[in-house]
Amino acid sequence: MTRFRAEGLLVLVTALWGGTFVVVKTSLDDVSPSVFVALRFSVALLVGLVLWYPAIREVDRELFWRGTGLGVLFGAGFILQTIGLQTTSPTTSAFITGTMVAFVPFAHRLFAGAPIRAQHLLTVAAVLIGLWIFTAPDTHGIVVGDILTLISSMIWAMYLSFIDTWTKDLEERPRAQNALVLMQFGVTVVLSLVTFFTFDVLQQPARTSLTFSNNLVIAVLYTAVFASVITTWLQTRFQRYTHPVRAGVIFILEPLFAALIAWIMVGEELTARQMFGACVILGAIVVPDLLAAQRLRST
Repeated sequence: MTRFRAEGLLVLVTALWGGTFVVVKTSLDDVSPSVFVALRFSVALLVGLVLWYPAIREVDRELFWRGTGLGVLFGAGFILQTIGLQTTSPTTSAFITGTMVAFVPFAHRLFAGAPIRAQHLLTVAAVLIGLWIFTAPDTHGIVVGDILTLISSMIWAMYLSFIDTWTKDLEERPRAQNALVLMQFGVTVVLSLVTFFTFDVLQQPARTSLTFSNNLVIAVLYTAVFASVITTWLQTRFQRYTHPVRAGVIFILEPLFAALIAWIMVGEELTARQMFGACVILGAIVVPDLLAAQRLRST
């Protein structure tokens, strides 16, 4: 597998992720976020077990803890993002999620000892400025959904670093890679159920309703099969062929796909201020990587 082909598959992963924001948003009138996540990954787990049941035999002590660790990060990111979608738009959620790439170098420094360069600090500063412009807290106030989504993006930055570190030695063990995928789904189901019984049931009035509308069924099937089973398998299997920072740059295409799909499906449009903020965010993330690539070619 060449880096070029692996990165092409990561672009496909990003496009499939981009379609989730609007379909999840339209389903949240019929179900609470924690129940939606539980449904999504229960279906994903069942499909994964049908496809990769023999992979369970590969789980040893080390793989168990890796899968559990990845699953906690994976599940926490999805739960916070889905809760955030209750009070923010699909496009805004996607752009905030895309900022995870700015935090990847710091996560990679923390967990893998990779150096942090000055451009990483400048990138984060520019991303935060772009986020301020895009979300307009100075005129619209601070939206809780935006804050939760930003936290989820930081969690996914840690996830990208760990998945890079913990899958490199599994190149010759495809069943072990599949086992990691199944474990991430399983841990996410457990986390979402804990969230449901901790927050949904105890809040007043309790949020326990569930309506199986067309929107909900379509959202669960799309996110479970296309945006969970397929994408997580592809990411777990092929992200190791590229650098996690470069993978993060590819994933920044996600908000562009999300904005396009939201415009096509629900007619969501960006204001001039949001478009400017989006350009600042994307420029802050993409330009340093392009300059670094240019320096490598010239040396």
